[in-house]
Amino acid sequence: MAQTDPKVMAFVENALKKNPKIGVQELFDGARKVSSPIGKLTRRQFHARYPLQVKRRKTQGATSRKRGRKPAAKPTPTRRRKAPEGQRDAVRQAFLQFATDMAAADDRKDLVKVLAGVDRYVDLVIKAK
Repeated sequence: MAQTDPKVMAFVENALKKNPKIGVQELFDGARKVSSPIGKLTRRQFHARYPLQVKRRKTQGATSRKRGRKPAAKPTPTRRRKAPEGQRDAVRQAFLQFATDMAAADDRKDLVKVLAGVDRYVDLVIKAK
């Protein structure tokens, strides 16, 4: 990380306390009066090393206390209507038949045929209801 001059940092902190909306150019001009080597920096470099760091520290202190994990929301219980055993078995059989046909498809064309006939499995499930 680039070295910062403590005198310039103190100047920038004080200037930002007095006027938080002060521009970078005014800060840069004032900092050059405090320490002449600052004049070698570009405005962008100066802003990154001094005002930006002061503002970051200021906001970190304010937001770190506010942040935190929110307690997890408790899931709302869902009521399931239990289907009669005969219906459940019929639906389960339809799904198992679909899975079996998918697993048995050796080639891509066989897989496409199974997927194209998905309506047959849907009809089986609807009949079960």
